[in-house]
Amino acid sequence: MMARLTSAGRFCSALIAGLLICGPAFAEDFAIAVSPPRFELTAKPGETVRAVAELSNRSGSPTELTFATADWDLTPDGGVVLSEALRPDSCRPWVAIERRQTVLPGQTQLRYRFEVTPPLGAPATECRFAIVVSGGEERIAPAENVDVPVRGQIALIVYVAVGGVKPDLEIVKADVVDLNGALTPVLMVQNTGTAHGRLSAFLSGTDASGIKREFSPSTLPILPGETRMIALHPDVSGDAIEAQIAGSSAGDDEASVEIVYPLTVSGTISDSNKSFRFEGVFEP
Repeated sequence: MMARLTSAGRFCSALIAGLLICGPAFAEDFAIAVSPPRFELTAKPGETVRAVAELSNRSGSPTELTFATADWDLTPDGGVVLSEALRPDSCRPWVAIERRQTVLPGQTQLRYRFEVTPPLGAPATECRFAIVVSGGEERIAPAENVDVPVRGQIALIVYVAVGGVKPDLEIVKADVVDLNGALTPVLMVQNTGTAHGRLSAFLSGTDASGIKREFSPSTLPILPGETRMIALHPDVSGDAIEAQIAGSSAGDDEASVEIVYPLTVSGTISDSNKSFRFEGVFEP
């Protein structure tokens, strides 16, 4: 069962980058930043791997903080759903965190330590968990005419590769979908490996109007055993900039050039395991 990591009566979700803020009433008061927002570590069974995150309180007031580990799932749109319930295959029993509670003065930093010790005989696996940092004080926020207690939170995402696990990414489909009102080229990427992977690419494309663009893939992770939609984001440059200038009216600084499909894209795509050549045609 998915559980709230606070006593709040509202469920919270996070971006994979680590952001987890619950409640508009708390947005101005909870000003905690974590660096880095994500750890990707390696460990051997029977050995301990240690890491340090830096927390910064950007507000001028002291903030009471509590810390807990959580399991998580990745949603189709790239959000993280947290669960405080210990799953049967959870690696959280391997995790030790420095403290459960502290007060961080305003405009100060805290080095927060944690460690992971896979037991001897642990199978090859990717250990995934989150360290959830919560504000100590609940606030009341109105939601549909009901006062709901909420609490500011931020989640630090941790991956630990145990036993040499690796991703194995394969593009299974090139498609065009409507994302936020814009037709966007996307790749459906399957991971048949044993660890998460991310696409890194240098892609160039030409649309039906002859405009050339460079594209970069979303850095969302593809977890083992899943197929995930990865958007290709255009970098406005070259021919696209010239077309944009030519098509802009006076004072229209935000004019954009729509992609005219079909779009032909090619280039080299890499993950942490291999590189391969990609050529594809995107058409709605």
